[in-house]
Amino acid sequence: MIQFNALPAEYASANEKILWQEIFKQVKEQGKFTSPRGLKILEVENCHYELPPYIRFCNFEPRNLKLDYIKAETLWYLRGDPYDLSILKYSNIWKNIVLRGRLNSNYGLYFFRKGGLNWVVSQLGMDKDSRRACITLLDESHLEPDQLDVPCTSYINFRIRENALNMSVHMRSQDAIYGMANDAPAFSFLHEMVYCYLLRKYPDLTLGTYHHTSDSFHVYERHFEMLEKILDTNVGFQSIDCPRISGWEEVDYLLTDITAHDRKEPPEEFKFSRWLIS
Repeated sequence: MIQFNALPAEYASANEKILWQEIFKQVKEQGKFTSPRGLKILEVENCHYELPPYIRFCNFEPRNLKLDYIKAETLWYLRGDPYDLSILKYSNIWKNIVLRGRLNSNYGLYFFRKGGLNWVVSQLGMDKDSRRACITLLDESHLEPDQLDVPCTSYINFRIRENALNMSVHMRSQDAIYGMANDAPAFSFLHEMVYCYLLRKYPDLTLGTYHHTSDSFHVYERHFEMLEKILDTNVGFQSIDCPRISGWEEVDYLLTDITAHDRKEPPEEFKFSRWLIS
C-alpha cells in the first residue's frame, strides 16, 4: 500500500489522484445498467475499496467538492440530533426526505448519541482482538413503507490487527460521485476519533486501513459525463490539507464544546477543531 505520509506533497497528491481514479474505474469497467426507482444507474455489486490513513477528500475538478458542506455535515453529525434540520441549508438532497421533522441519516445519532463510539472503545479496550466493536446504523424501523430517508450505511466494524486499528464500513448503497466524496471524510474522521481514544490504552497503536464495501456502488445517469471526465488522465485534482486530531482531549472537545451554541474559539492546540469551524 502507498504510504502517502512519507511522500513529498506533489507526489502524494498525484498518487492520491490515482487511488481515487482506480475506484471509479471499477464502475466504468465492471458496472452494469439497472434502474431502481426508475433511475438509470451504472452499478457494481459488492464493490470493495480501501483508503490509507488520512486519505479522505475525493477532490476532482469536475466534482467540485464542497468543503463547506463537509464541515457543516461533520458538525451536524457531532450534534447527533435527527430532528436538527439545519443541514437543509447546505444541500437540497435533504429537503425531500424529511418525515415528521426527522432525518434518519444523521449518522452522529448512531456514532455518538447512542453510544457507538464508546462501545467500540470499551470493547477494544477490554479485548484487543475483539470482533464485537461494531456500530449498527440501519434497522427495521428505517425500512417501513412510509420512510423517505433510509440510511445507506448498515454497520461499521473496528478491529485491531498487527497493532493497527482497521475500520470496515458496509453500505447497502453508495453513490460514487456525490455520496462517496461526502462519506469518506465522515467515516475517516470517526476512524481517527476512535484511534485517539484507544491511544490511551495502547500508546503504540497505529492508524490502519479504512475498508469499504458497498452492495450497490453506482453512478447515476446524470453523472455519466462527469465519470468520464474524472477518469481522464489530465483531469485536475487538488489535495486538501486537513489537520489531524491532536488526541483524546480534542475528541472530548469535539463531542461537547464545539457544538455548543455559545461556543468559544477552540484552544490553539486543537487545530482540527479550528479547521472545522473556519
